[in-house]
Amino acid sequence: MNRREFIKATGVAGVSTAIAGATMASNPKKVMAVELAKEQDDFPAEVTKDFKGFSFQNCMFIRGFWDNEPFEDEYIKKTYSKEFHTLPAGLVNYFGIQSRVLKGRTHDPNKVGYREVEIALGIAGASMDKHFGGGSKLGAVNSPIQTFPINPMTGEKMSDTPVFVQGLYSWDNSTVDKRLMKNKSPYEFKDSKDAAKYVKKAAKFLGADLVGIAPYNERTKRWTYTEWATPKTELFTMPDGSKEYLFFNPIKLQKGEYETFGANIEKSDIVKKAGFEPKSIIVMAFEMDYEAFKAAPSYVANTTVQLSYSNMAEVTHKVATFLRELGYKAIPCGNDTSLSVPLAIEAGLGEGSRMGMVVTEKYGPRVRLAKVYTDLEIHPDKPKTFGVREFCNVCMKCADACPGKAISSEPSKVLKEGMEFDTGKVSISNITEVEKWFCSGERCFSYWNYNEAGCSTCIAVCPYNKIDEWHHDLSKLMTLTPFKSLLRNLDEWFGYGGPVDPEERIESKYLIDAVNDFWNKL
Repeated sequence: MNRREFIKATGVAGVSTAIAGATMASNPKKVMAVELAKEQDDFPAEVTKDFKGFSFQNCMFIRGFWDNEPFEDEYIKKTYSKEFHTLPAGLVNYFGIQSRVLKGRTHDPNKVGYREVEIALGIAGASMDKHFGGGSKLGAVNSPIQTFPINPMTGEKMSDTPVFVQGLYSWDNSTVDKRLMKNKSPYEFKDSKDAAKYVKKAAKFLGADLVGIAPYNERTKRWTYTEWATPKTELFTMPDGSKEYLFFNPIKLQKGEYETFGANIEKSDIVKKAGFEPKSIIVMAFEMDYEAFKAAPSYVANTTVQLSYSNMAEVTHKVATFLRELGYKAIPCGNDTSLSVPLAIEAGLGEGSRMGMVVTEKYGPRVRLAKVYTDLEIHPDKPKTFGVREFCNVCMKCADACPGKAISSEPSKVLKEGMEFDTGKVSISNITEVEKWFCSGERCFSYWNYNEAGCSTCIAVCPYNKIDEWHHDLSKLMTLTPFKSLLRNLDEWFGYGGPVDPEERIESKYLIDAVNDFWNKL
């Protein structure tokens, strides 16, 4: 951008700010509620006729249970320990640290952001999902949860007798079947629009932050995983005498060996497994804490990610229960069953982005996604666009900030397996025959494992990651102008997102201050 363009752009921004400031007192709602989205009749990215769907067995996490081939990526080989040059080794090490079977070794345990107090908060945030959600986080469909019976005589947990019961993501619709057997008809809404009003209000009241409806039709069926995959487990006797079914060998893990047991693969069939044909998909987004994300890639950012998984499990169960109580069948889903990002786009919640996340108008990419399939016919929303694709083409802040060098700075294109980019090669873990930006799952996860606390830096630095304030609404308008590239510069000048350089960020005063601010703001 030349000097004249800069002056013109900043002049426009200054005038806009002045106008906004003058009108705030008289009509603040009008200024703060900037609506940029335009409805689209079609999916707002090219999907070729050769698109065959995506098998969940090729997801990075599931590959860690069966793909023992060493990484081909030379960057991974040079950057990370030889010990973690296979997916199973990285996966088991990462979950071993997350479950506290192993101690972390990358960071000083006294380092702000990586202390035991931050680790404990993340585990607490994840506890609802861990204890009641089942395996949805790892993509398991209709998965049960492992628990232990209680001795009725002593009240003690029978820790040597693990059993499995229904979790919050259960597909059990027996209450609806019983209702129908009694000839009690489902609750009748006036029409599908009336159903949309009540369902959306119920979902938000029960805890979702954003709600959209996608139809269950031929276009959205393609986002169902072609195959479902569940990690295989084996029964282990732990040092304290308790018994647990685990997807890795904890005894070998403590000796530095990484053993997994493969995955159970089944061809996906919602109708067969659920016992009914869905008509609608309720897609929900759950906001993750803005203050916590400032501290990415430390454990503080990970805490809000884990909390969102717990919220997802709880709220999808509640929404499914609401529908079942009205006589409609429902399937609550987290990461499992189908691809969440394209379904969120179908439901009008946001657009795809360079980092692979959905970007929403209100929260940017700072959301987690869940969905509920139902046989209630609900008036659907349409995909919406508000300039994310155009802005991502020129911004590239997430690519520059990615500590794992996983996000490509090249333009979006229809991905095909084997294509090579500046950040690696398209692999079986990438969705192909769809127009998008390339991200390397192998590099991303390798950094997760190295950092031991996940990452989320891309979300933290994204210019769309803003709290809901009027001057941030004005910045959204700039994404639709010829001066959209200036927004990244303004973002950095005002300090949003913190240092972009990964090495500078991890050792910066900014990160320490972000962690301390998180704890100090009550």
